[in-house]
This record gives sequence, structure tokens and C-alpha cells, in this order.
Amino acid sequence: MSSVHKSGKPLRVPATVLLVLTCFILPANCSEKTYSPKRTDEIEVLSLVLASEVQANNWAKDDLICFSVDGKDPANKLVKTLRQRGLNVGSPAEWRRKFTCGFQVRLTLTDSDSSQLARIHAEISDVREINSGAAHFAIRVRDGEYLVRKNGRTWAIGDYLPLK
Repeated sequence: MSSVHKSGKPLRVPATVLLVLTCFILPANCSEKTYSPKRTDEIEVLSLVLASEVQANNWAKDDLICFSVDGKDPANKLVKTLRQRGLNVGSPAEWRRKFTCGFQVRLTLTDSDSSQLARIHAEISDVREINSGAAHFAIRVRDGEYLVRKNGRTWAIGDYLPLK
């Protein structure tokens, strides 16, 4: 019996280290994976695209829309800024805790380095059936790419190209 205890002891230290890494360090790194705009123009572009999706999908003002940018949850400051612009938005992290979002918008900045043009891929899903427990998968509503152009000082949606 003493040989069993001796052979198990060397495994206890690596297992403890792995547990500490999993419980404390990795979640800390995950919380740093939020999206914050690099320029104020990005806020304007994101606001236009989200407002366009609200209009295109006939969402009500009280429909909470969760969105992510480049696979990251938006920073709290970005969510607050977009709410001040009249958008009822939240973070997917909020949805994972409370199941309050009816729709999810995943945005990918395809080309936003230009000061005059931005290309945004938008994937929209209906998650209401997941919220109610009636389904395990979201329903894809739309999938396409926005071309947003700067006209002088203001940004405007140039084109929307649906992806097939």
C-alpha cells in the first residue's frame, strides 16, 4: 500500500498546478479578450451596421441584441456608448449568464484600416428558441458583408452584399 501512495504523490503536484492554471490564470486571460475600438470611427461604423440590422430584421426597440466583434465580447464602454446612441445592445457574455438576448450579431472587421472605407461581415442569429429551451441551436437569419464609406465627415452604408 505504501508503494501506491508513493507513486501517486508525484502526480499530485502537476495536477494541482493544472487545476490552478485552469481555475485562475486562464479565466483571467479570457476576460482580457474583449473588443475595444482603436479609433472613434470604428464606433460610428459599428453603430451604423447594428442600426441597419435592427431595421432590416424589423426588431423592436425592446429586443436586446447581443453582438461580438472579431470573436470578442465588446468592452463595457463600447456597449454603453452604443446604448447612448439608441441601440438596445448587450454582450454575448451577458446572454450566456441570463439568456436575455433575442438575437445575436457577430461582426468581423474585414477591412477597417482605411480612413474612408470599412468592410464588415455580419452574421445574424435568432437565439429566442434557445432561451426558451425549445432548441439547442441558433437559427441563422442573415449573413452578409457591409461596405461602409466615409463621405466627408460622416460614415454611411454603401452596400450590403448577402453571402450565399
